Amino acid sequence: MSTTRLLLLGIVRIFQPAYGYQLRRELMTWNVQAWANINPGSIYTGLRTLAKHGYLLEVAEDGARRPGRTTYKLTADGETEYFSLLRAMLWTVDGFHPDKMQATLSFLWSLRRDEVIAALDARISQLEALLKAEPFSERQIIEDPATPDHVLEMFRITSARDAGELRWTREFAARIRDGAYAFAGEPADWAPHPSMITHWGEIPNPPSP
Repeated sequence: MSTTRLLLLGIVRIFQPAYGYQLRRELMTWNVQAWANINPGSIYTGLRTLAKHGYLLEVAEDGARRPGRTTYKLTADGETEYFSLLRAMLWTVDGFHPDKMQATLSFLWSLRRDEVIAALDARISQLEALLKAEPFSERQIIEDPATPDHVLEMFRITSARDAGELRWTREFAARIRDGAYAFAGEPADWAPHPSMITHWGEIPNPPSP
């Protein structure tokens, strides 16, 4: 749920004010249904829920009730929630939910470079600690007669993911230290293609019911 919330708040923040249909179409180009397990049909429900909780401002055109005719903007509470979720997912390793870091990468440019580097260093320390502890956890599994043998492989695949993420995080942090990418307070290193501006400037037809 937290990943979905971050994605919805983040995509609204980029394109606001935006129609529900536009936001859904954009998220589908990110393939979120595959890596974030988001049902395309649930995006409208998620937007309305965030509006109900005061994180989004929902404005229906001419009294329209269809999702494609409702625009969304972040409220002050929505901005606070966005950064709270972004920082929580960036600073904390959650090996069982890799979608959290995947979503974080989509909006990492919202933060300043020094904070991103500090957070990645913190993730490196967490991953190193996990890998140091893993041999002892593996020994406990082996020595426990009540634990099925195949559980060991479930543990090992998690360890392999941790090791891979540690290697990538070190390399990523080094690239950022060397000046890669642009972050908050720096000149942008990307601008939308003119066709994308046109795409977001037009009012799309809502999907058929």
